[in-house]
Amino acid sequence: MILVVGDPTVLDKAQQILNRERQVFLAPDAIQALELTGNLGFSVALVDLDLPEGAGFELIKTLRRSVPDLQIIAITNAIYSLSPEDAQKLGVAAVLKKPITADWKPVVERIRARRSNS
Repeated sequence: MILVVGDPTVLDKAQQILNRERQVFLAPDAIQALELTGNLGFSVALVDLDLPEGAGFELIKTLRRSVPDLQIIAITNAIYSLSPEDAQKLGVAAVLKKPITADWKPVVERIRARRSNS
């Protein structure tokens, strides 16, 4: 199962691309994401860093503490680009740039497989 957290545009496009072979759950904000995470076992979470007031960064930190084996992918636009060192410090498996495209799917599947193999 995959969790996607972001604005309506991110959620809609992610569901179209990722929902073909995997069960995708959508959350428009950190609060709903944490509720879903507490109830369901996700293999991957895609978190939009562009959530208001830095909520995307805080959500990643919270998920990292509460679900250590969850593979987290940061979604971002050019404003919040992360260096590889910053991504590693944040604890994300990958950083994907907006807009969401079909090119994301192999990256998500590869990272999902990492959790399955660990």
